[in-house]
Amino acid sequence: MSIQIRVAGLVATAIVASAAKAQTAVEWKVSEGGNGHWYQLREMNSTRWTEQKQACEAIGAHLACFEDGLNEIDFVETLVPRGTVFLFGPSIGLTQLPGSTEPSGGWVWVTGIPLDATKSRWFPGEPNDGPGYGEDRARYRRDRSDGTLGWNDAPDFIPVGDPASTKAFVEWSADCNGDGIVDFGQILRGELDDDNANGIPDICETSVTGVIPPSVPSQGGATVTIKGANFPDNPTVLIGGVAAKDVVRLSATRITATSPALLPGMVSISVSGFVLQEALYIRPECGSDLDQNGVVDTGDISIILLDFGPCYQTPLTAPAPEVPPLLDAQALPDAPRHR
Repeated sequence: MSIQIRVAGLVATAIVASAAKAQTAVEWKVSEGGNGHWYQLREMNSTRWTEQKQACEAIGAHLACFEDGLNEIDFVETLVPRGTVFLFGPSIGLTQLPGSTEPSGGWVWVTGIPLDATKSRWFPGEPNDGPGYGEDRARYRRDRSDGTLGWNDAPDFIPVGDPASTKAFVEWSADCNGDGIVDFGQILRGELDDDNANGIPDICETSVTGVIPPSVPSQGGATVTIKGANFPDNPTVLIGGVAAKDVVRLSATRITATSPALLPGMVSISVSGFVLQEALYIRPECGSDLDQNGVVDTGDISIILLDFGPCYQTPLTAPAPEVPPLLDAQALPDAPRHR
């Protein structure tokens, strides 16, 4: 079972690595004067700045924040293809607080750090808080005449216009285990597992890595031990999508629970929203009420025979009626004889 779980982790890691490669994620290496963060010019599913922000957070990242200054900005701008022009282009993680003095007051990175005017790159004439738009988000702009790149204050939603409005600069900077290395790079290199491929190492979130024993009977009632990490104090445990009983959190890495009645097959284990697919085998048991209709009948046998091979040696049939014993002819009274 441990081999199967490990393979699942490697597959998830490979998916993340493949996606990042396709989107050209690059590291600003410390050895080259950088901060060790990873950056990506990523195609998003929405032109809305707030939805792009949420999409970044769902993969363990955030919209790019250039707190390290102009060198960081210069590095990230190399990701923009040459020759592309746009008025409302890729989003960055810069927003204006409500009620701020327009147009340049109250700009803050999504990390909570206020913008330092000496570390900014507004496009000439920006920000200008365009009339009627409520321009309180930041995107890139490239002038159509000389190719100058800079920031443009923009509305949250871009209804029409540049195809570049569906792009965003994404940054991975999290180091949840405190080892001084950005988690995203460690996931790509296979140094940290990310079984659910959300860009956050399993050791830093509630995760499930396995279960003991690897199989339980279909009628339920078996005690299982779930292994994982960062289990909360009052975990919610689902086995095959059904709530487990008698859930006890032994530690941040161990939970015991009683399995519910389930149809045979491979099922998932879920702890407080983290799901490990095909984690437990529900094995068929002869004499089990597999279709859960309250009685063991031919329907239960057909489930086993169809999916899991023979279980009963003979078909379930109604008992044969009792046959009365043969009568003793000598005990019968003499019958009248016909002449």
